[in-house]
Parts: sequence; C-alpha cells; structure tokens
Amino acid sequence: MNSRLFYGTIVLALACDVGTGTAQIQLDAAQRAAIVTAVRDVRIAPPGHSFNISVGAQLPPSIELNYLPVAALSQAPEARALKYTLVQNQIVLVDPTNMRIVNVIRLGQ
Repeated sequence: MNSRLFYGTIVLALACDVGTGTAQIQLDAAQRAAIVTAVRDVRIAPPGHSFNISVGAQLPPSIELNYLPVAALSQAPEARALKYTLVQNQIVLVDPTNMRIVNVIRLGQ
C-alpha cells in the first residue's frame, strides 16, 4: 500500500511539473523596464562560451550568474529567487537551482 502511494505521488508530481523547474516567470512591461533600467549600467563579464538562449533551456554550470539589483526587485519581487547574465544584448533570467532560463529580456525593450 505504501509503495503505491509513493509511486502515485511521484506520478502526480511529474504530471503537474513539480520539481522539474521548467516554469516561466511572467513579467509585465513595467517590471521588465525596471529590470532593464537596473541592469543596463551594471558591468559584468560576458559568459565564456555560447549556449541556447531560450526559455526552458538549461545553462552550462560554468556560466557565472549574478543577483538582480535591488532596484529591479522592488518592481519585480517575484524575480527575487532568480539570477541573470547578459548575452548578446539580452538579460537572461535564470533559476539558479536548476540553471534553466525562465525569461529573456532584450535591452532595447
């Protein structure tokens, strides 16, 4: 009985996408603008090698991620757990627990 409950719980968690970390964070225009404004003047080193820049893609563990500035988090508190990197004029928001991209913001937006 316990093993059925255990396996049933696992199946339910996988079906509901729990623990897979493929969620995407939804940001409105004001939140995106706040992140762009806060990050635009921060100087960080670009990643040492290329990777797929699309929501859901997993970054290599060697990519250095940065905390979002406080100014960005005041407008977008749901991004508090995220980190970012800058690649090809884009802010790549990443869930650092699984290194998956959850949002991409163009600096020109």
